[in-house]
Amino acid sequence: MEIKKYLIYLKELFIKKRFNYTPLSDDEYIQRFGVKIENGERVVEFKDKLEKAYTKAWENRDFEINKFWTRAAYFWGFIVLIFGGYLTLLTSEHNSKAYEMNLDLYLLLLGFLFSLSWYLVIRGSKGWQENWEAHIDLLEDLVSGPLYKTIHYRGNRFYSVSKLNEILALVIIFVWCGLFYNYASKLTYSLNIVKIDFQITLPIIVTIVITFVLRFGYCKGDYKSAKNKFFDRWKR
Repeated sequence: MEIKKYLIYLKELFIKKRFNYTPLSDDEYIQRFGVKIENGERVVEFKDKLEKAYTKAWENRDFEINKFWTRAAYFWGFIVLIFGGYLTLLTSEHNSKAYEMNLDLYLLLLGFLFSLSWYLVIRGSKGWQENWEAHIDLLEDLVSGPLYKTIHYRGNRFYSVSKLNEILALVIIFVWCGLFYNYASKLTYSLNIVKIDFQITLPIIVTIVITFVLRFGYCKGDYKSAKNKFFDRWKR
């Protein structure tokens, strides 16, 4: 049983199982917040409960936006530090010892993992922000009217800040990949198991494994339901 448990854990580590959840209709959703349906009309039965839910949705949306920039600063700091260390290593006159330790490779792989994590954090943060905005869209009609969902358009384009950061994160990932390609092109590598340089091979394999875990495994949510619908995460 213990072995089976660990095997399941390892499987979840690399490929996250996603559970199907039953979506809620708009009427089922709104009834959870003190609103009842009479003759096809929505009637507010518990106004305080509805307004508290609406206020909380706004607070959580604003929290996600604030945290978006806090997380961006966190990752930017580490990425700049790693990139600065890599450039210093390349331009230093006394870098032979660092090259013997493959420090340049470790910095490249670490920079790639931080950049990939930043990209995925942007995606996750955007997803939670959109979650709270969807709550606001459904609740506001009965509290303040359709203010948030009504947009005044002057003919100018609206640019998404989160999408701009998303593209920038992808660019930085490609930069790390380009630097790694430049590094790998200078290697004289052999597939002979006896001649394999494990000081280079093992960090690359570990990075590939971590990348897979970040993108498809442990770090991925287990929610799965109909698109653009709410669901109760306690009921599968």
